[in-house]
Amino acid sequence: MHNDRARRYGLIAAGIVVTWVLIVGALTGIGKLIMVTHNANGNLLGDHTIPHWFAAHRTSMLNHLSLIASNLGATQDILIVSAVACVVFLAITRRWRPVIFLAVIMFGELAAFLAIAAIVKRPRPDVSHLDSKLPTSAFPSGHMAATTCLYVGIAILVIGLARGWWRYLFLIPAIVMPVMIAVARMYRGEHHPTDLLGSLLFAALWLTATTMLIKPAQDGLDRAGRRPMGLPRLKSADHSGQAAHATR
Repeated sequence: MHNDRARRYGLIAAGIVVTWVLIVGALTGIGKLIMVTHNANGNLLGDHTIPHWFAAHRTSMLNHLSLIASNLGATQDILIVSAVACVVFLAITRRWRPVIFLAVIMFGELAAFLAIAAIVKRPRPDVSHLDSKLPTSAFPSGHMAATTCLYVGIAILVIGLARGWWRYLFLIPAIVMPVMIAVARMYRGEHHPTDLLGSLLFAALWLTATTMLIKPAQDGLDRAGRRPMGLPRLKSADHSGQAAHATR
């Protein structure tokens, strides 16, 4: 049994690595195709028009608000939320599978972003930038990819592991946070629309693959159906107790 389990985990790990390589290859190819259009600053899907529109409508108040929103998708904030989420899921479910799921999607996202950005090397939009000394290039948006992977990943876990209408409330940050980051990054002149769309495509493919391979909500299901996070399987215990009482 131990060998079967090790073999199964090995196949899952291999599937994750192969999928990651394929997704990174596909996004790199898309980025290189975008680079062909007017030195990557053409108007594909509003790549020129939208950043210039935002730049022309900047105010001191919006500059401040966009900075706050943009920082929510920065590496430090993403790491803090990820760490807290892992601790909470481990404490409530007493299972490592949700933690492994979050760790895989976030480390995979970071590695993919760094690899794609280093190969594509797309310049930032040709407007004044409100952020300075940015370490990477424009495609894809690391803020967008990390935010989408994190908050959608949390929603996947809560909806899969919990029960009750309240679990669907986690869809709100899964939608609102990426939209807010997208607007903030374009407003600050750091990304084209296609940078953000590329990040969304990566997140969609990566989350789908990891969810199918890791099955993060598997430990939250039993034969009787869906059970709340962290609660024992009371039904089986009640049935066994009733059966024992009947035989006395």
